[in-house]
Amino acid sequence: MSRTRTLLFACALLLTAALRAGAPARAAEGYPLRAYYPEVAPITTEALLKDYDRAVILDIRSRFEYDVAKINKAVLLPLTDKDFAAKLARLRAKNDPTPMVFYCNGHTCAKSYQAAQLALSLGFGHVYVYDAGIFEWIAMAPDKATLMGETPARTGRIISPEAFRDRQVDYDRFATLAAEPDTVVIDIRDPFQRALIPRLEGIRNIPLDPLLDLVVSRIWTEKRLLFFDAVGKQVRWLQYFLESYGYFEYAFLKGGVRAIADQPGKVRPVIEANRSIVSNQEMLLTLTADTRLDNTDRKVLSYLLANVKFNNYVVVDIPAAEKDMELPHTLLMASVNKLTRLKYADHSVAQSTLIVQVDPRLAWKGTVGGKVWQEKLAEFDPTANPQE
Repeated sequence: MSRTRTLLFACALLLTAALRAGAPARAAEGYPLRAYYPEVAPITTEALLKDYDRAVILDIRSRFEYDVAKINKAVLLPLTDKDFAAKLARLRAKNDPTPMVFYCNGHTCAKSYQAAQLALSLGFGHVYVYDAGIFEWIAMAPDKATLMGETPARTGRIISPEAFRDRQVDYDRFATLAAEPDTVVIDIRDPFQRALIPRLEGIRNIPLDPLLDLVVSRIWTEKRLLFFDAVGKQVRWLQYFLESYGYFEYAFLKGGVRAIADQPGKVRPVIEANRSIVSNQEMLLTLTADTRLDNTDRKVLSYLLANVKFNNYVVVDIPAAEKDMELPHTLLMASVNKLTRLKYADHSVAQSTLIVQVDPRLAWKGTVGGKVWQEKLAEFDPTANPQE
């Protein structure tokens, strides 16, 4: 598992380095990312249709995107899955000539290229990227696609880029609408993404999973709904549910919170009152006595515990962490992988950001013993006694 994480991060670094170095600008027409992944072979829609019955097709997007639209026989395997390599190996032997095809949302979606590159790095052969993406597949092979639970997929239900743009508004318009009666403003970001929030009153924090239950129940059809996410991309998929369940008055913050992150008059930092970090002393003593950990491991864990942002989430910029701890990248990630392997933490890497969930007994921001705390503890150790 540690090798998978290291390779995944390496793929992200390679893409960033290529962009900064001015990688070849002349890509195949309409496929601008192919030039940055010369080792990854693309597969056309026609070729994938020919090999459809025997190919292993991997959807590397989120569960939410997969539930909206998918290739029918595709296996969901998000690129951030901590067991990515092991699950690939269970799907197909490395030297099997059966095509292994990765796809995501379209020509400019880098995740499918990164997944294919990672599979190649892990020793898999006959790996391809279907970089036309899910919507081109729906248009060409609706009988082999599902859109909003329907198959064959109805191409008329695809929301055009223009229809999505029509629902996006800039912050000033968003703030004006938010102040009007019968308006509900909803932050759909995950808790660890909420370092900054717009300077608006009455924002409701509802992540996507519970939000979809509320949307499907149609409790807000008489309200105007305003949504924002981190970078303006998740709301694209939410629009399918809004359209399917009869919502007419809704809008999205264009570009998400990132678009206004450098404007203090429009955003403010989240200030958590009366929420200190609580630890279980017995658990800390166990950690101290663990001979499998060296001084670097303890240094990294101490840094992570000091940076808990919400419940047991830690979100840190990797280059900043390396500088703060005066550690090279290889040592930092080796320690993080070890902490995950020893079940003190769990982690994922998104570009240059490290997202960690530590054992709730090691650090918890808030009140220990509540329902959320017990649920998180059960995730880490199903045999644990919540009363410890």
